[in-house]
Amino acid sequence: MMKSFNIAGKGQFLLSLMLVAMTMVACGNKAGNAASTADSVSADSITAQSDDYVPQRSDYTFRSEVRSIVDDGEVRWDTIVVYLTDAKGHTQQLFSQAQPLDTVNWSKGSIGKITEDDWNFDNIPDLQVCMGPMNGFGNFTYDVWIWDDKAHQFNYLKTNGDIYDPEIDSDNKTIVSVWRLDDDVEIVRYKWKDGKLVETEREQLSREELADD
Repeated sequence: MMKSFNIAGKGQFLLSLMLVAMTMVACGNKAGNAASTADSVSADSITAQSDDYVPQRSDYTFRSEVRSIVDDGEVRWDTIVVYLTDAKGHTQQLFSQAQPLDTVNWSKGSIGKITEDDWNFDNIPDLQVCMGPMNGFGNFTYDVWIWDDKAHQFNYLKTNGDIYDPEIDSDNKTIVSVWRLDDDVEIVRYKWKDGKLVETEREQLSREELADD
């Protein structure tokens, strides 16, 4: 009887271990699927779904929509959603926050506008979405994603501060930011160094001086 009891006990013990292992695997899968790039305001990198297909930059088409956040019947701010669709029909989303945060009194015509300029001067167009003007003088800001041709993905461009009304100077491989407030103008120039866009020059001008140039 004792021998039979031990065998049964071992069987129950092994069965319990198997149930615990199966539960851990199931919980692990749930945790792994809980987070996605669509939950973040601005995804750092966007790639196509994992299969044999490797997306090329030319495969992508884009569209955007502006989702208004309403509080007490008033629009408080807008979230910009950019949809990326590749040649296989895979679609992912990028999220940006419109500027200014209180958009009720602002024209939204430019918010969410998509352009495809070459920000890192590799002759491959990148992706930028207009977040809107910072004030009545313009000062439009943008979220930018750089295409990585080796990794076949878009990577979010992180900078120290906003780049206003950016101009792409391809001849000098420089990104020029122009900030305007009343008669004051600030021009900041950026260049790429060790894979990062860094400030190299800053100058203050008046509108009259800028017009003379």
